[in-house]
Amino acid sequence: MERNVCIQRRFALFAFVALFFAAFAGVFATAQTSGAGTITGAVTDANQAVIPGAQVTVTNADTGVVHQFTSNEAGIYTAPFLLPGHYTISATAPNFNKAETTGVTLLVGQILTVNISLKVNAANTTVEVSATNLILDTEKTEVSQVVDSQIVANMPVNTRNWSSFALLTPNVTQDGGTGLISFHGISGLYNQNYVDGANNNQILFSEARGRSNGMPYAYSVDSIKEFQTETSNYSAEFGQAAGGQVNAITKSGTNALHGDLFYYLRYPDLNALDPLTKYTALHGGLSPSVSSFLLTQPTHQQNQFGGSVGGPIMRDRLFYFFTYDGFRKVGKALYSDTNYISTDAALPSGVGAANAVYPGNCPSTITSTQCLAGINFLINQTVAAPSRFAKEDLFFPRIDYHINSKNDAFIDYNFANFQSTYGYSALATFNNASPSSNGPTYYHERFLVGGWTSQIGNA
Repeated sequence: MERNVCIQRRFALFAFVALFFAAFAGVFATAQTSGAGTITGAVTDANQAVIPGAQVTVTNADTGVVHQFTSNEAGIYTAPFLLPGHYTISATAPNFNKAETTGVTLLVGQILTVNISLKVNAANTTVEVSATNLILDTEKTEVSQVVDSQIVANMPVNTRNWSSFALLTPNVTQDGGTGLISFHGISGLYNQNYVDGANNNQILFSEARGRSNGMPYAYSVDSIKEFQTETSNYSAEFGQAAGGQVNAITKSGTNALHGDLFYYLRYPDLNALDPLTKYTALHGGLSPSVSSFLLTQPTHQQNQFGGSVGGPIMRDRLFYFFTYDGFRKVGKALYSDTNYISTDAALPSGVGAANAVYPGNCPSTITSTQCLAGINFLINQTVAAPSRFAKEDLFFPRIDYHINSKNDAFIDYNFANFQSTYGYSALATFNNASPSSNGPTYYHERFLVGGWTSQIGNA
């Protein structure tokens, strides 16, 4: 039996390492502290004298993963690169009783100071201390706030976009109506976004992935465990930004099987029209087509559905997590133009060429056929509101492997497909804007993140 267990463990280790290196195709990336947390503290006796050489054990209460450290000459122990979660910390030393601190909660990007006091060994006993109100983050000076898993799971959020929770942070507000957020009034184009320690910004304008493509979200809120927003004074591990930092981590499996299913429906019969829009349609003196449009819900139907599941493959060692998130939205958009638009070669009297779209204004670089096709497209846009359809599918698998007390590894893969007709801009109406802003858009993302944390050399 012991031989079979050993073979299983070796095979699991080999399979995970092979998958890890194959996925990276020879590119090895060490994990950043931005996707982890640290627990540190001093081991002392009852008289506050330091105890060097004490054995400190840090145990993840959710996964059973155990890390062991030794206090240095100053009695300090440091447990870096820890997965945020719930921990139990115990310490032992010769001639002292064992001390154990339970209920320690580690957040992303956080450095927790948990000091441990050992008593002289009068009897073989264990001193257990609750971690309530003893956690101090004295190592960092940044102004930050953590949105934990309870907030992400229980608070409502528009379109299930997890990054909207950053607006709960003081001095953070919306930057315009396109989804950007501003820290201390700085443009949202100067922010930095991380997921699991990896850069989550896209090349275009250095925005968060997917934002300029019109997709509702690039990561499912079900796959985000928690995240930290930093508004100023952040450490050197964060860079590339003059604004704020958003530092998120994804969920992983634990020793307990857990999961959820969800379905959200948005339907016109269940929603009221905006009072201002309704009054404008009835009393604004608008054309019948525009009034009719304003009296109709822009969103005909919106469906969001999916679920997640996570658990152990091998208890205390190998874990999995998987999320699927689906989004479907049907509506319409209205494009209006106050310019004169015609396929006639001549303009009627009283109409200037500067306010007209007609063959005489077409550039010489296109053919007459192309010119007429473009003009007819504009005419069709102003005659009837086109149907708008948006579709998104997200798949997110993650594997975590605890190799030994000094080494951990993980790999996750975010698969996102988004397509929309007349949906590049989410606006319901367009007036004298380029029809291309209401054109179709497609977004396909395959984003692989992996990390290997080694605590060798950290006593």
